[in-house]
Amino acid sequence: MSYDNSKNTIGNMAAIQTAIADQNSEELKALLADIQLDTLQKDYLLELAALGSDSEIETLIQKTPEKDLSNS
Repeated sequence: MSYDNSKNTIGNMAAIQTAIADQNSEELKALLADIQLDTLQKDYLLELAALGSDSEIETLIQKTPEKDLSNS
């Protein structure tokens, strides 16, 4: 693969899921900083966020850039 996204690890994804479940938008904002999600990850996180009541969390996920996998 041509991308190196060292912050996009299993541990970071678990922390992102926890922040979403806890409705902690400040923590989520910090965790999503400087990462790119693939489409499947982003869709999953948006579904998880939809279970909560904080629309800012959905907005943060929607604004997170997606990986360009066309070169992989």
